[in-house]
Amino acid sequence: MRAMEQAVHSSGLIDNKRFAIAAFCLTTFLMLINFRHGIAHPKNGSYWLFDTRMFLPTRVAITLNLFFYAYLLLTGMSIYWAARGQERLIVISWFAVIFLGPVQHLFSISPVVVGYLDFAAVMTAFLASAYILVKFSTGAAARQSQE
Repeated sequence: MRAMEQAVHSSGLIDNKRFAIAAFCLTTFLMLINFRHGIAHPKNGSYWLFDTRMFLPTRVAITLNLFFYAYLLLTGMSIYWAARGQERLIVISWFAVIFLGPVQHLFSISPVVVGYLDFAAVMTAFLASAYILVKFSTGAAARQSQE
C-alpha cells in the first residue's frame, strides 16, 4: 500500500492525502486572509513578528527580530530542501509572504508592489496545493478502480 502512495507522489513533505488536504486548507486560509485585507492595501503597522519595542529598547527589539528572521530563513531553507516538486512552490510562497513585510520596511518598497507580490505568492501556493490535492485524489481513485 505504501508503494502505491509513493507512485502517486515522490516522498517529500506531503506524502499522503491527509497532508495534501492540510496544505490545501492552510494555503486557502492564507489566501482568504490576503483577500480580506485587500490586494493592493497591505496592512499598516509593524511588520515585526515580535513587536517588543514598548518593553525593550528599540535596538534590542530589532536585534531580537533580526535573529528570529534569520532563524526563519534557515528553517525555510531546510524545509525547501526537504520538499519535492510542487511542494517547493508552496514553501517559497509561504516564506515570501512572511518576509515581504520586513523587506518593504527595510528597503522602502511601495506598499502597492508588496501587495501584488504577496497576492502572487499566495495564488502560486494555492494553485500548487490544489494541484497536489488533485494528484492524490486521482491517484486514490485510480487505486480504488484497480481493486
